[in-house]
Amino acid sequence: MEEYNIEDKEKNKLTNDSAIINTSANKNQAQIAGAIIIAGILIAGAILIKGNTSPTISTDVSISKTIGLNVKSFNACLLSGKFKDKIQADIDDGVKAGVNGTPSSFILKNNIVVDTIEGAQPFEGVMQKITDALTNDTKSITTEMRAVSLDDHILGNINAKIIIVEYSDLECPFCKVFHETMHQVVEKSNGDVAWVYRHYPIAQLHPKAFREAEATECAFEQKGNDGFWKYTDQLFKITPSNNKFDETKL
Repeated sequence: MEEYNIEDKEKNKLTNDSAIINTSANKNQAQIAGAIIIAGILIAGAILIKGNTSPTISTDVSISKTIGLNVKSFNACLLSGKFKDKIQADIDDGVKAGVNGTPSSFILKNNIVVDTIEGAQPFEGVMQKITDALTNDTKSITTEMRAVSLDDHILGNINAKIIIVEYSDLECPFCKVFHETMHQVVEKSNGDVAWVYRHYPIAQLHPKAFREAEATECAFEQKGNDGFWKYTDQLFKITPSNNKFDETKL
């Protein structure tokens, strides 16, 4: 589960960098020289991209084209920033609900929060929590999370016995894994589980994630809930995560 603790992130980065340096010391000089050349190319490309305030969105390999959107209208929507407030509202709601990392999920029974799922729990763990919620007399958990409504992005029957509300970041590697898990949960629940997706991009870790969230809303604008889920599924499928997604593919 990804959290806001930037200091821990930097410590992990230093540790990982040290491991890479120690490993590289065992390679021959030709390999090192090649790595330096590649790194230089990547850095130069990053500088060029950073210099663009409005990055060009490619239409030949973009997700928008892949799922059949009107690419021109999609690009105009994305550049307009019209969905910034909607995404920020999800973030604010997550904060009120007590979310401090991603993925964070809440299990609702009869529209009452009865349990939580912290992090990217495996399929078996999620199904066990669902079984417990269905078969046991569970107590409600106090939270200020807003009620589920038709304005949410819902996969499955909104009248399902169990609704799982997930707060997710499109560049979070744990969210990428949990996204697949939740698809399995809904598919194998015999209609007992619905899944609500809410945005929670963590800017301190993944600056690209907010714009990607906007892109999913632009897909929703054209093709409704089906378009939202197709776009989100495809983005999670192709992103390397950790802010490494190529924005020309939006």
